[in-house]
Amino acid sequence: MKSLFGLILLCAASVASAAEISPFSATFTVSRNGDALGHMKMQLSRSGENEWSFVSRTEGEKGLAGFLGVTIEERSRLIVDKNGFSSVGYGYQQKMVGRNRKRELTRDADGSIRESDGDDSWNYSVPGPMFDRHSVVIGIAQHLAKGPDKGVIFDLPVASKGKLEKWRFLTVGSEEIETGNGRQSAIRVERMRENSDRKTVSWHAADFAYLPIKVEQTEPDGENLSSVLDSFEQ
Repeated sequence: MKSLFGLILLCAASVASAAEISPFSATFTVSRNGDALGHMKMQLSRSGENEWSFVSRTEGEKGLAGFLGVTIEERSRLIVDKNGFSSVGYGYQQKMVGRNRKRELTRDADGSIRESDGDDSWNYSVPGPMFDRHSVVIGIAQHLAKGPDKGVIFDLPVASKGKLEKWRFLTVGSEEIETGNGRQSAIRVERMRENSDRKTVSWHAADFAYLPIKVEQTEPDGENLSSVLDSFEQ
């Protein structure tokens, strides 16, 4: 069940400064190989003057996910300064019959990070802005808001599993996507991985503040996982 709801790039607000940020709430239908399995709700809200909370919660309702009672909740704590968003905390919790899993990341003011994933733990330092694996969508939205030119490759700093990684993305171009809010024009973005058969594609709509209105992840065995926007409120 790890891969069932292991989708990244699920929602975002396209902003470059605190003044441009608007809280939002969005829901998605989550599917596996074309069969709907459940729903996911995301919310961005202000928690302080320059502090924000970004939360997503997925609940399995059908198939094996519903039978096992799968729920996944991710929470990112973000700050905003002249450089835009940066993550200062992340929590992941997966619950299902017979299994629970947790990940946590905390970043102090001096850049030191404490991170854990199950029985593994790390301590390291990141001096500049960064994202966690959940809030990286905020960075994608910020980049697209500057001008989603076709063929552009860009990197984002992501703290994950004891180190700061550079996640690389390619802006492919504009496509039309069917959603719960009708047909929408969106920018296709692909994550570029080295030595991996996994493929992640997301479509970001300017009309929804560059929210990814659709995400598809194809696993090496051909399994297709997707999430499609149902509703968006700002």
